[in-house]
Amino acid sequence: MKKLLAFLCSIMMIFALVGCGGGDKKADNGVAHKEKLVIGTDADINNLNLQKQQDSVNNIILKNTHQTLVFFNNGSQGKERFVPGLATDWKFTDDTHILMHLRKDVYFNDGKKTPMTADDVKFTLDMAMTNVVKSALAGYVQSKVIDPHTIEIEIKTYNNEFVQSLASLPLAIQSKKAYDDGVKDPWYIGTGPYKFDKWVQGEYCRLTKVKDYWGNNLKADDNYAPGVAEIIEFRPIIEASSRVMALQAGEIDVCINPPISDLKFLKDDKNVTVYEQPGTRLFYFAFNVEQKPWDNKKLRQAVATAIDKKAVLDAALNGKGTMQKTILNRGLWGFYDDMKGYDFDLARAKALMAEAGYANGGITTTLTYANGAPYEQIATVIQANLAQIGITVKLEPMEQAALKTKCKDGKQQLFLWRWNEDSKVDFVYRDLFYTGSGSNYHHFADKKADAMIDAVATEKDQDKRLKTGIALQEYLVDECPQVPLYIANLVIAYNKNLKGQYFYGGGNHVWAHAYVAK
Repeated sequence: MKKLLAFLCSIMMIFALVGCGGGDKKADNGVAHKEKLVIGTDADINNLNLQKQQDSVNNIILKNTHQTLVFFNNGSQGKERFVPGLATDWKFTDDTHILMHLRKDVYFNDGKKTPMTADDVKFTLDMAMTNVVKSALAGYVQSKVIDPHTIEIEIKTYNNEFVQSLASLPLAIQSKKAYDDGVKDPWYIGTGPYKFDKWVQGEYCRLTKVKDYWGNNLKADDNYAPGVAEIIEFRPIIEASSRVMALQAGEIDVCINPPISDLKFLKDDKNVTVYEQPGTRLFYFAFNVEQKPWDNKKLRQAVATAIDKKAVLDAALNGKGTMQKTILNRGLWGFYDDMKGYDFDLARAKALMAEAGYANGGITTTLTYANGAPYEQIATVIQANLAQIGITVKLEPMEQAALKTKCKDGKQQLFLWRWNEDSKVDFVYRDLFYTGSGSNYHHFADKKADAMIDAVATEKDQDKRLKTGIALQEYLVDECPQVPLYIANLVIAYNKNLKGQYFYGGGNHVWAHAYVAK
């Protein structure tokens, strides 16, 4: 049997202590710190209604104000990866019923200390089934309130990862009372250590620490420990060099995704720390398989073989990433990268072109992608690669929101995308490849793949499940609705005095306990 590769992302808690300017405050450990923590994001905040969005930039903010039943403990293995959050424990009473007990000391940050109960959990899960995050609760049937702190969740069939779904931030528990009372924007009310202060779209989103937070007595190493900085502010600075300048000028404390070309200058700055670790975000090239001629599998395979992934990685990230063959994010259960795949081989690509009926090329097509780096660099390399096998590629950059709409509507031909998942394989298999999924921008519909995706989700025998997972990856790579390019390293730059940050390889960081020490 071919060798199984398992690569688990590592937990990263980094602590540094040096001087910096700002308001003079004392952290819970007695260390003076800046009053405000400012994070420069590389994407614009677009929607803070939890269940009507699924974007990482929004979720990173919402992690500070809202909390989930289950907490994804980054970097741990097995059962330790998913630990109690607002729920204290859970168990399957049979294949389709999960009994879950809740913390009894939690209340919402609504100024009234409204207790969080099982009614709020039921309300949140039921509401999710009517919103865009419905896919995160695949298999959910209903919830039954047993008592104020006990709930029974019913699912259609046994699912290996259903409980893990409850760690998804859009499923964070919301206040039923806030909705019932007609509170304006009730989705802003959560149970987290911070609450919303002001959001000016395109400029900043500011959060303030909850003074009467229910978890104020939790230890500092608890996942739901109280905040430290009095204010956390997120500032979208889309232009990468502007984000770097803002960090060096002290206008922001954290620069998300600094451009690779600027890393040398940042590393030379004595006031800045540049941190790097293996990531989990997969960048890929893909086909809309409903659009001719990309319904031709041999042609897709020819294109995959003509793409020089090393050149792509060098152009996009100066090599700061890992090439791979499989469609699954590294670190996930069952990751397998030992299939033949598509190494760069022009002779093989031309042979596949002939098998596909295009020995002389003669194809003109369009590659659609989001504006800016790294997509511009990726697109340029692929355009040159495909010209060598007779395929003329027109480049079509656009805003990300427009790209998502175009891909969802199936109006694209070729496209570039990225997918970050570090907790659930079903959020890759089902979201990207299952027939009819809203995130299946390949418009790939295959009964055999669907059956294997379902089997991976429901098979209790873990040996059989693993074999199916490997077979599924091999099958999807052979069918080739997408060409995995690389996993990008996590690279982040920040004020050297930053303490308490909790990094995730895909960028879904926890900032609730971070602060800049003085």
